[in-house]
Amino acid sequence: MIGVALFPVTDPSVKDDGDRRTASSMAVFLQSELVRRLRESGLFAQVVNLTETAWQPGAQKTLRLEGTITRRGEGSQAARALFGLYGAGKARAQSDMTFRDAQTGQPVMVTADRRVAQMGFFGGDSKDHLRESFDDMARDLAKFLVRLNRGEVPGKQ
Repeated sequence: MIGVALFPVTDPSVKDDGDRRTASSMAVFLQSELVRRLRESGLFAQVVNLTETAWQPGAQKTLRLEGTITRRGEGSQAARALFGLYGAGKARAQSDMTFRDAQTGQPVMVTADRRVAQMGFFGGDSKDHLRESFDDMARDLAKFLVRLNRGEVPGKQ
């Protein structure tokens, strides 16, 4: 079993109400994508969205996935449209995640994921780039866990 918590946004660039609304919507989106992708992986008997369900760990082995969104930079659509090929106006997303034993609170595994988007039709919409980045984070985390479950371990490349 695994419970997925809402990841607060700790990015210091969040300054006004518009930024806070966008940050809040991205946190909710990341949590829902993590829940969806972990359910699709089939690795857990139950995946619980902790903002939707009052949940307490029982006697069975249970993990809690928590973390923070440490960066949520929208970049500049105009700069991406004009000079995105050269790296200008990048949208950036970053999250740090901790899997904890739900009974003891001890960390089991810690991951970090960083994404950059710099291209798109007329530079692409910043919020769309962020949503795609957070969806990719959830997808890749589920793939990583599936590989670990099969006994594949990360190695030097």
